[in-house]
Amino acid sequence: MNVYAYLDSFPSTFIEPEKLQTNNTESCYLSEGSYHAQRTLLLRTEAHILRILSFQTHVSLPYTLCINYLQTLDVFNQPRASELAKRAFAHLNTALLSPQLLYLTHQPPCLATAAIYLAAREVGVKLPDNEWWEVFDTDREELGFLVVGLMSMEGFVAEEKAKWGKRKVPMTVDDVEAEIERRKIMNGNG
Repeated sequence: MNVYAYLDSFPSTFIEPEKLQTNNTESCYLSEGSYHAQRTLLLRTEAHILRILSFQTHVSLPYTLCINYLQTLDVFNQPRASELAKRAFAHLNTALLSPQLLYLTHQPPCLATAAIYLAAREVGVKLPDNEWWEVFDTDREELGFLVVGLMSMEGFVAEEKAKWGKRKVPMTVDDVEAEIERRKIMNGNG
């Protein structure tokens, strides 16, 4: 909650923290009373969500698979293996924000394979010459789609940064509703 308060204290969503000049550090953190009130609300909300989900919270993520696949491909004996693994994880993290909803439309083995493929190209680590991705249940077409999706994130971020400019991205329900109303008015639907 303090991290959220810290991020909310920025005058713009896309400001670099180094350039943030704030003399009021109080606005960057929650007071103890606010913290306890928000914590109580968060715990109630979490309990409600867990009851709705029947406490079924298991989810398959591609991170462990990514490491296993890198070990299987025997890349950890190469000099830039650590850089490759970090880059692959960065692609997996970035895919969480994808407007193409890659985590919802593709299975974890395919996401891990595409992240490794793209990271190896970027870092310059040589992978096997054969179609190694098929061993990990990913066909060439799906691999190509995911690689393009992962590569498109840089353009998406630049576009979002330009779209929001100096404004803050909404982080509360009220802010989101206000943004929806603002867009309706801008589009003449208000």
